[in-house]
Amino acid sequence: MSADPGLGEVAIVDYGIGNLGSLANALERLEYRPVLVDEPQRLVDFDRVILPGVGHFGACALRVRQTGFEPALVERVQEGRWLLGICVGMQLLFEGSDESEIPGLSLLSGKVERMSKVVRLPEMQWNRLVFDGARHPVFARSSGDVWVYFVHSYAVRESQHAIAWEDYGLRYVAAVAKGPLLGVQFHPEKSGKSGLRVLAGALNLEGEGV
Repeated sequence: MSADPGLGEVAIVDYGIGNLGSLANALERLEYRPVLVDEPQRLVDFDRVILPGVGHFGACALRVRQTGFEPALVERVQEGRWLLGICVGMQLLFEGSDESEIPGLSLLSGKVERMSKVVRLPEMQWNRLVFDGARHPVFARSSGDVWVYFVHSYAVRESQHAIAWEDYGLRYVAAVAKGPLLGVQFHPEKSGKSGLRVLAGALNLEGEGV
Protein backbone atom coordinates (compact mmCIF):
# COMPACT_ATOMS: atom_id res chain seq x y z
CA MET A 1 0.00 0.00 0.00
CA SER A 2 1.26 3.46 -0.84
CA ALA A 3 2.33 5.60 2.09
CA ASP A 4 0.86 8.70 0.48
CA PRO A 5 -2.04 10.10 2.56
CA GLY A 6 -5.46 9.18 1.27
CA LEU A 7 -4.43 6.42 -1.18
CA GLY A 8 -6.27 3.33 0.02
CA GLU A 9 -7.16 5.14 3.21
CA VAL A 10 -10.55 6.43 4.34
CA ALA A 11 -10.87 9.02 7.09
CA ILE A 12 -13.66 8.53 9.64
CA VAL A 13 -14.53 11.79 11.40
CA ASP A 14 -14.10 11.04 15.10
CA TYR A 15 -15.97 13.79 16.95
CA GLY A 16 -16.84 11.72 19.99
CA ILE A 17 -20.22 10.38 18.87
CA GLY A 18 -20.99 6.69 18.41
CA ASN A 19 -19.14 3.41 18.10
CA LEU A 20 -17.00 3.56 14.98
CA GLY A 21 -15.76 -0.02 15.14
CA SER A 22 -18.34 -1.58 12.81
CA LEU A 23 -17.72 1.07 10.17
CA ALA A 24 -13.95 0.55 10.41
CA ASN A 25 -14.46 -3.22 10.09
CA ALA A 26 -16.63 -2.76 6.98
CA LEU A 27 -13.94 -0.64 5.34
CA GLU A 28 -11.30 -3.24 6.14
CA ARG A 29 -13.45 -5.94 4.54
CA LEU A 30 -13.42 -3.80 1.39
CA GLU A 31 -9.62 -3.62 1.67
CA TYR A 32 -9.46 0.03 2.65
CA ARG A 33 -7.54 1.30 5.63
CA PRO A 34 -9.84 3.21 8.03
CA VAL A 35 -8.23 6.10 9.89
CA LEU A 36 -10.01 7.72 12.83
CA VAL A 37 -9.40 11.46 12.56
CA ASP A 38 -10.03 13.72 15.56
CA GLU A 39 -8.14 16.76 14.22
CA PRO A 40 -10.05 18.76 11.56
CA GLN A 41 -6.91 19.96 9.79
CA ARG A 42 -6.02 16.36 8.91
CA LEU A 43 -9.08 15.86 6.68
CA VAL A 44 -7.38 17.63 3.79
CA ASP A 45 -4.94 14.70 3.54
CA PHE A 46 -7.63 12.19 2.56
CA ASP A 47 -9.44 11.56 -0.71
CA ARG A 48 -12.32 9.86 1.13
CA VAL A 49 -13.95 11.15 4.33
CA ILE A 50 -16.93 9.61 6.13
CA LEU A 51 -19.07 11.57 8.59
CA PRO A 52 -20.89 9.08 10.85
CA GLY A 53 -23.63 9.92 13.33
CA VAL A 54 -25.98 8.16 15.73
CA GLY A 55 -28.52 9.28 18.28
CA HIS A 56 -29.71 12.88 18.67
CA PHE A 57 -29.30 15.36 15.80
CA GLY A 58 -28.61 18.28 18.13
CA ALA A 59 -25.95 16.40 20.08
CA CYS A 60 -24.17 15.44 16.86
CA ALA A 61 -24.42 18.94 15.37
CA LEU A 62 -23.09 20.48 18.58
CA ARG A 63 -20.14 18.10 18.78
CA VAL A 64 -19.21 18.71 15.13
CA ARG A 65 -18.94 22.40 15.97
CA GLN A 66 -17.28 22.01 19.36
CA THR A 67 -14.56 19.82 17.86
CA GLY A 68 -13.93 22.30 15.04
CA PHE A 69 -14.98 20.03 12.17
CA GLU A 70 -17.69 22.27 10.71
CA PRO A 71 -15.43 24.63 8.67
CA ALA A 72 -13.25 21.74 7.49
CA LEU A 73 -16.27 19.78 6.24
CA VAL A 74 -17.89 22.79 4.59
CA GLU A 75 -14.65 23.77 2.88
CA ARG A 76 -14.16 20.21 1.67
CA VAL A 77 -17.56 20.18 -0.03
CA GLN A 78 -17.04 23.65 -1.50
CA GLU A 79 -13.83 22.36 -3.07
CA GLY A 80 -15.71 19.47 -4.66
CA ARG A 81 -14.06 16.73 -2.61
CA TRP A 82 -15.64 13.41 -1.65
CA LEU A 83 -17.67 13.20 1.57
CA LEU A 84 -20.15 10.56 2.76
CA GLY A 85 -22.60 11.11 5.63
CA ILE A 86 -24.11 8.03 7.30
CA CYS A 87 -27.39 8.03 9.31
CA VAL A 88 -27.36 11.22 11.44
CA GLY A 89 -24.22 12.09 9.50
CA MET A 90 -26.42 12.34 6.40
CA GLN A 91 -29.00 14.40 8.31
CA LEU A 92 -26.28 16.86 9.32
CA LEU A 93 -25.75 17.68 5.64
CA PHE A 94 -29.15 19.42 5.64
CA GLU A 95 -30.23 22.75 7.12
CA GLY A 96 -31.70 21.41 10.33
CA SER A 97 -34.02 18.95 12.03
CA ASP A 98 -37.29 18.95 13.94
CA GLU A 99 -35.34 17.14 16.64
CA SER A 100 -33.26 20.19 17.61
CA GLU A 101 -32.93 23.94 17.23
CA ILE A 102 -29.24 23.52 16.47
CA PRO A 103 -28.73 23.95 12.71
CA GLY A 104 -27.12 21.45 10.39
CA LEU A 105 -24.25 22.13 8.01
CA SER A 106 -26.57 23.44 5.25
CA LEU A 107 -24.64 21.63 2.53
CA LEU A 108 -27.99 20.49 1.13
CA SER A 109 -31.28 22.37 1.18
CA GLY A 110 -34.15 20.92 3.21
CA LYS A 111 -34.98 19.85 6.73
CA VAL A 112 -35.17 16.58 8.61
CA GLU A 113 -38.66 15.77 9.95
CA ARG A 114 -40.04 13.38 12.54
CA MET A 115 -41.43 10.33 10.75
CA SER A 116 -45.20 9.91 10.83
CA LYS A 117 -47.92 7.41 9.88
CA VAL A 118 -45.69 4.55 11.00
CA VAL A 119 -46.27 1.44 13.09
CA ARG A 120 -43.53 2.23 15.55
CA LEU A 121 -40.58 4.54 16.15
CA PRO A 122 -37.71 4.29 15.94
CA GLU A 123 -37.66 2.27 12.77
CA MET A 124 -35.22 -0.53 13.59
CA GLN A 125 -35.41 -2.96 10.71
CA TRP A 126 -34.30 -3.99 7.27
CA ASN A 127 -36.14 -2.19 4.50
CA ARG A 128 -36.01 -2.25 0.73
CA LEU A 129 -34.60 0.68 -1.21
CA VAL A 130 -36.83 2.24 -3.87
CA PHE A 131 -35.35 3.73 -7.04
CA ASP A 132 -36.94 6.08 -9.54
CA GLY A 133 -35.52 5.37 -12.97
CA ALA A 134 -31.89 4.45 -13.54
CA ARG A 135 -29.82 3.73 -10.46
CA HIS A 136 -27.11 6.15 -9.37
CA PRO A 137 -23.52 4.80 -9.69
CA VAL A 138 -23.47 4.37 -5.89
CA PHE A 139 -25.70 1.35 -6.50
CA ALA A 140 -23.90 0.08 -9.59
CA ARG A 141 -22.71 -3.03 -7.72
CA SER A 142 -26.20 -3.82 -6.42
CA SER A 143 -28.62 -5.86 -8.53
CA GLY A 144 -32.21 -6.79 -7.82
CA ASP A 145 -33.84 -5.66 -4.59
CA VAL A 146 -31.49 -3.86 -2.21
CA TRP A 147 -32.27 -4.42 1.47
CA VAL A 148 -30.46 -2.36 4.09
CA TYR A 149 -30.72 -1.72 7.82
CA PHE A 150 -32.31 1.45 9.23
CA VAL A 151 -32.32 2.83 12.79
CA HIS A 152 -34.03 6.24 12.97
CA SER A 153 -37.09 8.25 13.96
CA TYR A 154 -36.36 11.31 11.80
CA ALA A 155 -35.87 11.52 8.04
CA VAL A 156 -35.96 13.81 5.01
CA ARG A 157 -39.24 13.73 3.08
CA GLU A 158 -38.11 15.45 -0.13
CA SER A 159 -34.79 16.37 -1.70
CA GLN A 160 -33.85 17.29 -5.24
CA HIS A 161 -30.69 15.26 -4.65
CA ALA A 162 -32.41 12.03 -3.58
CA ILE A 163 -31.15 8.90 -5.34
CA ALA A 164 -33.02 6.28 -3.28
CA TRP A 165 -36.03 6.15 -0.99
CA GLU A 166 -37.66 3.84 1.53
CA ASP A 167 -41.32 3.25 2.30
CA TYR A 168 -42.17 3.32 6.00
CA GLY A 169 -45.70 4.58 6.34
CA LEU A 170 -44.70 7.42 4.02
CA ARG A 171 -41.89 7.67 1.49
CA TYR A 172 -38.63 8.99 2.91
CA VAL A 173 -35.24 9.81 1.38
CA ALA A 174 -32.80 6.96 1.94
CA ALA A 175 -29.80 8.30 0.02
CA VAL A 176 -28.64 11.54 -1.58
CA ALA A 177 -25.92 12.60 -3.98
CA LYS A 178 -24.75 16.00 -5.13
CA GLY A 179 -21.59 15.38 -7.09
CA PRO A 180 -19.06 13.89 -4.66
CA LEU A 181 -21.24 14.79 -1.66
CA LEU A 182 -23.10 11.63 -0.64
CA GLY A 183 -25.38 10.59 2.19
CA VAL A 184 -27.22 7.44 3.27
CA GLN A 185 -29.86 7.32 6.00
CA PHE A 186 -29.30 3.60 6.56
CA HIS A 187 -26.25 1.87 8.03
CA PRO A 188 -24.28 0.18 5.21
CA GLU A 189 -21.82 -1.18 7.78
CA LYS A 190 -24.68 -3.06 9.48
CA SER A 191 -26.38 -4.22 6.27
CA GLY A 192 -24.35 -7.32 5.46
CA LYS A 193 -23.18 -7.97 1.91
CA SER A 194 -25.84 -5.62 0.53
CA GLY A 195 -24.46 -2.73 2.58
CA LEU A 196 -20.88 -3.55 1.63
CA ARG A 197 -21.82 -3.36 -2.06
CA VAL A 198 -23.37 0.08 -1.54
CA LEU A 199 -20.36 1.27 0.45
CA ALA A 200 -18.00 -0.06 -2.23
CA GLY A 201 -20.00 1.72 -4.93
CA ALA A 202 -19.79 4.99 -3.03
CA LEU A 203 -16.06 4.66 -2.36
CA ASN A 204 -15.45 3.90 -6.02
CA LEU A 205 -16.77 7.29 -7.12
CA GLU A 206 -14.20 9.89 -7.99
CA GLY A 207 -13.96 13.14 -6.06
CA GLU A 208 -14.04 16.15 -8.33
CA GLY A 209 -16.22 15.94 -11.40
CA VAL A 210 -18.59 13.18 -10.31
